[in-house]
Amino acid sequence: MKLRGFFFLLPILCLCQELVVSEITHKGNTLTKDYIITREIQHPVGVPLDSVIAIEDQNRLINLGIFADIKWRAIPLENKTVRLEYEILENANFIGGRFFGGPSPAYDEETGWSFGVGGVFKNFRGRNEQIAGGFMVGGRNTFGIGFTNPWITGDHVSLSMNMGKGEYNHPYLPYTVQIKTVELNVGKYFGEKRKTFIGFEIEDMDFLNDSTQLNYQYFAPQGTFIYDSRDLYANPTKGILLKQAFMGRIDIKGEVENNFTWFQSYSFYKRLSSLHNSRPWILAAGVKAMMSFGEQDHHFMGAMGESGSVRGWHYPTHINYNDPEQSYRFGFHNLKSSVELRKVIVPRI
Repeated sequence: MKLRGFFFLLPILCLCQELVVSEITHKGNTLTKDYIITREIQHPVGVPLDSVIAIEDQNRLINLGIFADIKWRAIPLENKTVRLEYEILENANFIGGRFFGGPSPAYDEETGWSFGVGGVFKNFRGRNEQIAGGFMVGGRNTFGIGFTNPWITGDHVSLSMNMGKGEYNHPYLPYTVQIKTVELNVGKYFGEKRKTFIGFEIEDMDFLNDSTQLNYQYFAPQGTFIYDSRDLYANPTKGILLKQAFMGRIDIKGEVENNFTWFQSYSFYKRLSSLHNSRPWILAAGVKAMMSFGEQDHHFMGAMGESGSVRGWHYPTHINYNDPEQSYRFGFHNLKSSVELRKVIVPRI
């Protein structure tokens, strides 16, 4: 009996494997433009249904970060083909869905506590654009606004623009720093793992105290290359993250020698728990390096301390800066390494 059942199911299984996709549709989006969805779907028409590609399309849409959920299904048609349908579940709520923000305290090791208001408007105009802005007072007095479109034209060409103004007391030099900046970057995705960005920043920076006023005006070309094998939304628990970046500082007034800084970062992530564990442990290790070439202006000197280098090691003050025995904490080149044990607390639903 079992054997006869097997032979009865065999032709059905074989037929399912050869079901040809004759059309691809999507439904459920009321805000998001159709082309935002269709350009992420890569399953071809006129070929047998491939669930692996359909799942990759599903994850690619989820990775946009603008939908609550994505589902797909194959609907049999009368001509013995199937319609591949993607069901879009948009974030219906404005607050907490398309808009995240509100009042919040902020702390960093350099300047201490600040308090402000900020927010992010996601999927602006239904085009997967993002507008963010906010201000804060306290350790840092800042205001800024930014616009991002991760795919504005061509094949995954992105655009981001930012402008801001800030003021803070330098943590170890006897100055109040005032800065005004405008930044523009264009990016290009090469596949799903390689990203490149190139752009520039124009800055006007003042170092002020009772007896001194130093002004810097410079054009800062910058670029970044990122290789990231992780699936940041669906499964970010394993993979490799490599970054190469540069930033220049070209004096607009022609009074100071130019400077260029090279940044490198290598990070590795390993899932320690089973795939069935929704709150896994993750082992992370990384190495970062920074090298500076050209004018070595001590006003732009880097310092060791804060969460980006040694956690629990307070950011240096003017006392540390003036202590000859702690000169190793300051410089224009540095190398950092870290090993971390992470755990997912709130799993993705």
